[in-house]
Amino acid sequence: MSPSPTRELAFSAADGWPLGALLHRPASDAPVPAVVSVAGSRHERDAWKRTSEFLAQHGIATLMLDVRGRGASRGDCTYARMGPGQRRRARLDVEKALAVVADQDGIDATRLGVLAEQDTAADAVEAAVAVGGVRALCVVSPRNADRIASALATRPVSVFGLASTEDREGVRAAVGAYLASAPEGSDLAVFHGLGIGITMASVLQFEQPEARPLEDRIARWLADRLVS
Repeated sequence: MSPSPTRELAFSAADGWPLGALLHRPASDAPVPAVVSVAGSRHERDAWKRTSEFLAQHGIATLMLDVRGRGASRGDCTYARMGPGQRRRARLDVEKALAVVADQDGIDATRLGVLAEQDTAADAVEAAVAVGGVRALCVVSPRNADRIASALATRPVSVFGLASTEDREGVRAAVGAYLASAPEGSDLAVFHGLGIGITMASVLQFEQPEARPLEDRIARWLADRLVS
C-alpha cells in the first residue's frame, strides 16, 4: 500500500507555542517545491485544502498551517482573545513552518512559497522575506498594507495580490504589495463582488461555474514561480 499523500505534523514556534499543520505532497521521485499556506484568523488550515490539491497537480507540496489560537494550534488561548502584540507572534509560527517544511525529505528548500490571507498575511510576509529560499508570495485580501510594503522593501520577491473591489482595505494592501514586489513575475488580480479571503473562491465557483477556479489560478501562478 502506498503511503498517504497527507500527514499531520506537530512542532513548536520559537516561543514554545505548539503548532499543528498538514503536509500534502505530490507523488515524485525528485525533490519538489513547497508552499506554506497560512490561514487567516477566521479560518483554519482546511480552507486551503482545495488549493493544495491544485498545487499537487503542478508538482508542489503544501504545508497547511493553523496559526496560534486556531484549530490544531489553538494552545491555551484563542486568537480572538489575544491582544495585538500576541497576534503578531503569528510571524513566529510561519518562520517555524518554513523551517519545518524545508527540512522534510523530498522538499527542495531553495524553492519555497507562502500563501496567506487577510489579517495574518502581514505576519506571513514578514516571516517569508527573511528566508532566502522563499521565491514567491501570494496574498489574498491582505491587511496592514504598510507592514507588508515595509517587509518587501527589505527583500523584494515576486508577489501575486488578489482582492475584490468592495474590500477596499484588501485592495489597498494587495496593490501596495504588488508595487513593492520584485517586478519579474509579479501579478495583481482585482475582482468584483467576491467578498473577502479564500471565501472568494467559493463565491466565484457558485456565481461563475464556468470560470477557472481561483484556487487553480493561484496554483498556476505559484507553479510558474517555483517549478522549473
